[in-house]
Amino acid sequence: MATRVRTEFLHAWTNYEKYAWGHDALKPLSKTPHDWYGQSLFMTPVDALDTLILMKLDDEAAKAKALIMKDLSFDRDVYVKNFEITIRLLGGLLSSYQLTNDKRLLDLADDLGNRLLPVFNSPTGLPYVYVNLKTGQVRDPKTNPAETGTLLLEFGTLSKLTAKPIYYEKAKRALVETFKRRSSIGLVGSTLNVETGAWFDPDSHISGGIDSYYEYLWKCWRLFGDKDCYEMWQASIPAINKYLAHEVGGE
Repeated sequence: MATRVRTEFLHAWTNYEKYAWGHDALKPLSKTPHDWYGQSLFMTPVDALDTLILMKLDDEAAKAKALIMKDLSFDRDVYVKNFEITIRLLGGLLSSYQLTNDKRLLDLADDLGNRLLPVFNSPTGLPYVYVNLKTGQVRDPKTNPAETGTLLLEFGTLSKLTAKPIYYEKAKRALVETFKRRSSIGLVGSTLNVETGAWFDPDSHISGGIDSYYEYLWKCWRLFGDKDCYEMWQASIPAINKYLAHEVGGE
């Protein structure tokens, strides 16, 4: 199975190199490149670098890393989605640094993290959806629990590796502020306003838009030993089991 997975990954990577090298992504049907924000931030190379390293695809990893080191800059006058940039670029840079110990990757992560910090400058501490990487301007106060509560693994790791507490503090506050807005039955809603903290849509579920919020409560306790995260997880699970879970085949 591992060999098959590696083969499939290499198939995808080889075609990215052939048809979309230096761009964010490959559109597989048209075999054309795609850049998320009109200019490339190397989404695929950064997001895939740790996997290339783990799979011991050394030549491919070296080529991707060289591209990143030579051409990746976050000094761009472009609005990006904080959530996506955090889990793909910030997370990718951090994990690749931890696998290689190449401080240039950590420096890029630190620069990116600093450029993302303005998203937390709302009255509630909940992050705006978009931030301009160059100017720090933010926009779009309508968000969801996944986008407010799925940041602490990356920002917390950045704090740990750079000895800069601000990243952990900002991301944890966003997680706590999301938890504080759960309903009387213990569930968070679907969409909320970061400026007022009020729910646009109080309906709850455990699909996309909410799912990773719960996931990060557990993972942040396991990774950082943060007891607050464990207590929030413990407070959330009974409500999920009672109101959102369904038995299938007696399980």
